[in-house]
Amino acid sequence: MSDIRLIHGDCLEVMKTFADGEFDAVVTDPPYLTGDSRVSIGGNGGVAPLIHQSESIGMPWGYSLDWVDIVGERIRPKHWIVFCGYMMLGDLLTRIEKYAKISCLFTWRKINAPPMTRNVPRLDCEFIIWARSKGTDCRRAREFKSMVLDVPMPQAGCFASERILKVDTKQAAHPTQKPLGIVMPFIDRLTNMGECILDPFGGSGTTAVACVKTGRDCTSIEIDETYYDIAVKRVAEAQMQPRLI
Repeated sequence: MSDIRLIHGDCLEVMKTFADGEFDAVVTDPPYLTGDSRVSIGGNGGVAPLIHQSESIGMPWGYSLDWVDIVGERIRPKHWIVFCGYMMLGDLLTRIEKYAKISCLFTWRKINAPPMTRNVPRLDCEFIIWARSKGTDCRRAREFKSMVLDVPMPQAGCFASERILKVDTKQAAHPTQKPLGIVMPFIDRLTNMGECILDPFGGSGTTAVACVKTGRDCTSIEIDETYYDIAVKRVAEAQMQPRLI
């Protein structure tokens, strides 16, 4: 059985306690900088004063790249698999490139993404950065037949199956829950059985569940208690089911 550690805490502090070389890969979905981070609300000549909202999905931790430096200087993984949106892509690539070679930029095409209510194109794409250290074995990467991955996003509401919902509601319990179908291929093809994966932003536990199903060890860190509790439950349920790979 995979060795899964779920830690409730701030990854910037927790990662400082790890030994050098303790992890073979980092697979993570850090807080997203979104369009809402740059929207001005209120004011516009009205009574209310102008308010500039600056938040990211993942608050209260917030959007920051400090974690990249800790991973690069201390963890030094063989593989980096990092999910991101288009607004943070340039900064992330530049920062990760200080510590690893950018091997590929995958596009996750969410073929069932909902239409937008604003006057913008449908946001049906996210990006996945794959970077690796020099000399790392990546022969199975050829199993990715395309840099575009067509994987449906988990649905909420009455269509929910994989999506984790809030108790007694049909609302998504986590705003950016990733489907196992988009995470598992990276773990399966870029790491080996028994290797250890680090997820500094564990969220609802998708990376940890994917490690259970693929026979990898995992340490997952999550600062939000609600999401941490969801991850604990999901991992426990996954450990009772047969391994997929």
